[in-house]
Parts: sequence; C-alpha cells; structure tokens
Amino acid sequence: MKLSTLPLLVFIFFVGKAVSQNTFLDSLAALVEQLPDDTVKVRRLYELGRAASKENNSQGIPPLLASYSLAKKLGAREWLPEIESRLAALYSNAGALDTALLYVEAAARHYEKLGDLTGLAKAYQYFLYFYKRQGEYEKAAEYGFRSLETYEKANDGKGVITMLGKLGSLFYSLEKWDDALSYTQQSYDAAKKENLPREVAYAAHLLSDIYGETGGNDKAMEYVSKALSIYRQLDDKLHIVVVLNARGMRFAETGRCREAITDYREALEIARSIEALAFLTNIYHNLANCYYALEAYREALDHFEKSMASARLQGERWAEDKTLGRMALAYAGLGRYDSAFYYQTRSKEIGDSLLHVENTNQILELQTQYETEKKAATIAQQQAMLRQQRVRFWLVAGFLALAVVGGAALFRLTRILRKRNEEKEFLIKEIHHRVKNNLQVLSSLLHLQSRHINDGAALDAVREGQNRVEAMGLIHQKLYMGDNLAAVDMRDYLYNLGDSLLDAFGLDESRVKVVFHLQPLRLDVDTAIPLGLIINELVTNSLKYAFPGGCNGVVEISLWKNDAGQLCLKVADDGVGQNGASESKNSTSFGGSLVQILSKKLKGKPQVLNEEGYATLIEFENFKEA
Repeated sequence: MKLSTLPLLVFIFFVGKAVSQNTFLDSLAALVEQLPDDTVKVRRLYELGRAASKENNSQGIPPLLASYSLAKKLGAREWLPEIESRLAALYSNAGALDTALLYVEAAARHYEKLGDLTGLAKAYQYFLYFYKRQGEYEKAAEYGFRSLETYEKANDGKGVITMLGKLGSLFYSLEKWDDALSYTQQSYDAAKKENLPREVAYAAHLLSDIYGETGGNDKAMEYVSKALSIYRQLDDKLHIVVVLNARGMRFAETGRCREAITDYREALEIARSIEALAFLTNIYHNLANCYYALEAYREALDHFEKSMASARLQGERWAEDKTLGRMALAYAGLGRYDSAFYYQTRSKEIGDSLLHVENTNQILELQTQYETEKKAATIAQQQAMLRQQRVRFWLVAGFLALAVVGGAALFRLTRILRKRNEEKEFLIKEIHHRVKNNLQVLSSLLHLQSRHINDGAALDAVREGQNRVEAMGLIHQKLYMGDNLAAVDMRDYLYNLGDSLLDAFGLDESRVKVVFHLQPLRLDVDTAIPLGLIINELVTNSLKYAFPGGCNGVVEISLWKNDAGQLCLKVADDGVGQNGASESKNSTSFGGSLVQILSKKLKGKPQVLNEEGYATLIEFENFKEA
C-alpha cells in the first residue's frame, strides 16, 4: 500500500461511526482502486468484499470479482481458492446455487493443487451444503465425511468441530434424530470447551431444531435463544435472520403466534437490508401462516403472495405447492368463495399433495357454497366445468387402476427377486461359514499334532502354520457374520487378529500391548486375505523376537491410505531391534519369504525402517476396496 494513503485510511476508520456504512465502504473502495496492481491490492479488494458482504450480501460480490480477476492476471494462485470460496458463499446466500457450485468446484481444485488440506476440507463442506439443499443426501454425506476426514488429517480442531455440526444438520434433514443429536451434541460440547462462540451458536440452533422435532419444546426454546444471543453479540446479521426465523417457528408451534410474528418481522427487515434473498420465501410463508392462525386473513393473503413471488424469483417450486391451498382457505375466511374456489382449482392443477384431509373437506364445502351463490347462467357454466372434471376424473381413475394392477405385478416380481437374492446371500454365507469351519478343523488338527512333536523347529513351524490358518479363518468368519458378503472391515478384523496372536503366545496386555492406528477401511476379500497373512507374519515376528527374557513392550499396527492413493501398512515394535534379537537356531526364513511373496501379489515392497526397535513399512499399489 502507498504510504500516503495510510493516514487517510486511519482517519476514515475512526470517523466511521459518524458517517454511514455505505459512505465508509465507498471511500475505502475509491482508495483501494488507486493502489498499484499487485497482491496487496488483491488482499485489499478481498477484505473490502468481506466487509461489504456483512452489511449487504450483494454489495460484497463486485469487489470480490475484481480481486479474483486481478489474482488470475497476476498468477497469484494462493489467493484464487480463498476468493472462490467467498464468492460461492455469497452467491449461495443470494439464491444463485448453480453459480455458487461452479466457484466451489474451482476452489476445491486449487486447494488440492496447493496441498491446503484445511481449504480443501472447507470446499468439501460447501459441497455438503449444496447437495443437501438439492436433496441429494447421498452425495452430501459423502462430502461431509470426506471433509471431516480431511480436517482430521490437517489437525484442524475447529474444522472438526464445525463438521460435526454440519453432519448433525445432514442427519437432521434425513430425520435420523439419534445420529443428528449425537453429532450435534459433540460439536456443541467441544465448541464450548474450546471457546468458539460461532460454532457454539450453530450447534445450539441445530439442537433447538432437533428437540423441537422430538418433543423437547422447553430445551428447543432454551437452545434457540442461546444461539440468537451469541449471534447478536457477534453482529452476524445473516445468522440472526436464520435463528429469528427458527425461534419464530418454535413460538408458532406452541401457539404463541404474536411473539412469532415479532421475530419474523425482524428477520424480514434484516434479510432485506443485507439482500439475503434466499431466506425471504420461507419467512413470508411463516408470517402468512401466523396471520392465518390469528384469523387476520388479509395480512395472510398478502404474505402468501409475497412468498410465491419470492419463490418464483428464486426458482423454489415448493412454495407455490404449499401455498395455494392455504390461500383458498384464507379467501374462505373472508367470505370470498369465488376466489377460494379459483385457488383451490389451481392447487389441484399443480398436484398440491400437501393439503391435509381436513383442509380438503373444507375446500369441497367452499365449492358447494360458491355454486349455490351464483346466478343461473353461472350455474350452467359450472355444470359444464363439472362435466369436464368428471371426464378427467374417470380418465385419472382408469389410469390409477392400471397403475395399481401394474404395481401389484411389480410388487410380486420384486418379492420373488428379493427372495432369490436372500437365498443366494444365505448360500454365500453358508459357504464362508463352512470354509471357516474347515479351517478351524485344520487348525485343531495342527494343534493336536503339535502336542506330539518334540523337535523345536518343527513345533514352531506347526504353530506358525496354525496361526496362518486361523488368520484366514477369521477373514471368512467376518464375511459370513457381516452385512457385506464381499467386504472385510479391517478395523474389526485386526483387533480380533491381535487378540488371537497374543493368546497364541500366552501373552497379555500387562506385558505386551498391541496398539492400532487404523483408518476406516473395508477391503475386498482378495485383498484382505493376503494382507491379513502379511500382518500375521510381521506381528508374529515381533512377539517371538522383540521381547526376550520376559521384557515388556508395545507392538503397533498402522493401516491407512496415503495422498498418492496407496494402501500403507506399518508394523513396528519397541523391542530389542534386529541386532539385539537372539535369532533362534531352529527358525526358518519361510515367514519372511511369505511376506515377500504376498507383498509382491499386492504390488508392494517391504522396507525395514531405522527406528528404535524394529519396523516394517509396505506401500501397496494393487488393492481393492469394497
């Protein structure tokens, strides 16, 4: 920044309270325009866009676009994803979801190229929001858990707390109340502990919604008031709008419509002032419902119309579907049965499926009242309309009858296919069960044979063979007991394998402890079996040689996917190491050869690491997740 501009900027900052916010921002924009085209100007335009958007969502977009254009011109790659993320948020708040999605896709690509894990996690978080708004919950969940995992990799505690809340919101949308409450409560407790007011407010708002849905009205009101108090302290106008609307709904649900209207009006005023257009449709609709409940039908109609106008502007079809039938009832409350019948007809034409049976019966009564009040000429006209409606009704009835017949046939076919699938699944489980039983028999035979062997080398070989058989048998046990017949949950499998090996060597955790560092991975059986045998050999090697003479120690098993997409395995111990181990004269190199052969099958090469104790690292390229 030019030195000559600094005193003026300081002056503007301190007199800002004496002039309007717009004047301040306009003055600041003029000063920023005078700066030379460099990365300092990119930063100032970005900061100007952020400041402007706090007062008015749309006013923040032009300076951010200018910052974006200059950053691309200068090749300032580190700035591109930051600006793209901010633009995505502003366009989303303005209701332009398609444009917002384009910017967040670009941000994700740039964060990935820069290796910025926190930024990439933030981009995934935006994807969760967009896909959730579009009702694509499977994609939303995929990006939600991807974001959480990326925040954890980046060791970003605040990001993890934020994503726990976002996942709670996703499960709330899916009406999975237990999961929603679990994730949200974790976020709320962690945010309070770390003194993160914004995250506390978000989680409190969501807890209010969850308790509101599950009948905890007192807790719902307590949490929503906490959220509103925090957002007011932060002067976060956008979230004040959201939480005021939420608290209004809590009031309305308990019959406190006048208090609800007060909240809705304040939310509406702030949303207009910051041009947060995406929220207007819902607020207008909620206001209209409250006025209807208070029998203020004219006010209700006025706000229903505004809700539909906003919905058309934002491309939100739901508002018209939800509103037309309610407008018919409001006109009936005013005694205007002609208008009531008109809106009821429009509601039927667009397939309004949201009217309750009680409201439908009332509308049919309105139709009757309307017909009796018309003159003879109008009655004749209505009779012609009714004849057309009867023809339409019978056509629809015929179509529905055909649909019922087709549906019954499809239902029967579905049942047959499901039964066949269940039979096949049972047979596959039975195969895995029998393979496991046969391997168990083989293990028992080896155990019995070992009791009659006196030669030390032969005894070790038989026992190691028994351990290998049990490692394979455990795979088949997990397959027939699990939900997915083609996938092995490696976390569960390795915990059981570790316990099994400790038992085989007569060890317990007071002497040797097996510690696990495992990413959640479900592997195909063709990958799981050789991998399980490799781990069996490496852990067996540590248990046999790392802790001579009754020494205590730790064996660590780590399994994860690295950034290059490789499956990584590390087995390490803190024992005496390769040089300190007393090599048994009876031992063979079969175990080591087996590890080499199986690693080669999965396109991996074992590496011995120079660490305290003994450690082996293998990176596999050929593996398959299930």
